[in-house]
Amino acid sequence: MKSSTLKLVFSGLALYFLSAAEAKADQTAVLFGMSQPLLFNGKNIEVNYLTERFVFEYSHGWDLNISNFKDGLTEEEKEQKLKIHTPYTTGGGVGYRFTDTFHAALEFKLHKFQVKHPTEGTFEYRTQTLGVGIYYIWKPFKNSGFTVMPALRYWPTVATSLKDNKKRLPNGDVHEAHKFDVAPNIKIGWTF
Repeated sequence: MKSSTLKLVFSGLALYFLSAAEAKADQTAVLFGMSQPLLFNGKNIEVNYLTERFVFEYSHGWDLNISNFKDGLTEEEKEQKLKIHTPYTTGGGVGYRFTDTFHAALEFKLHKFQVKHPTEGTFEYRTQTLGVGIYYIWKPFKNSGFTVMPALRYWPTVATSLKDNKKRLPNGDVHEAHKFDVAPNIKIGWTF
């Protein structure tokens, strides 16, 4: 296991024990995103700290191969035959619980992209998104912490490390910074 993964796991465990010691009514959920492994051959872990009215979240995805999912690329990216890899996508958010099972969150994320052009080589850049997510918490088994959390998020890009949000290649192709925009997911895990 990589050291960054171990740090994330230990951070989640520390958050759980701190939350249990401070307020027994509060809960911690450790969840694994399903779209990342199923669509992009990647991974994702999320830790949520839920109080009576608020949700504090941290999510980290890694090793996402955006090109593996045909609908993950724009028409222009497909025409340019680009291979897009995301070594990480990470960030957090703060949400408000409207009910015990439904909440919305404001989320800030950082994303790193590695783009391989068939004739012009590989280049990298980073983007930042700021958006909203809506979540539903479903516990299909009574008296169990097993949790399924469908999510729909809208993450518009607010900044990139590319000049004018574009990369101009020597052959004349222009790559516009990749956008996630609408990002649905289903997360599965455990609530403590």
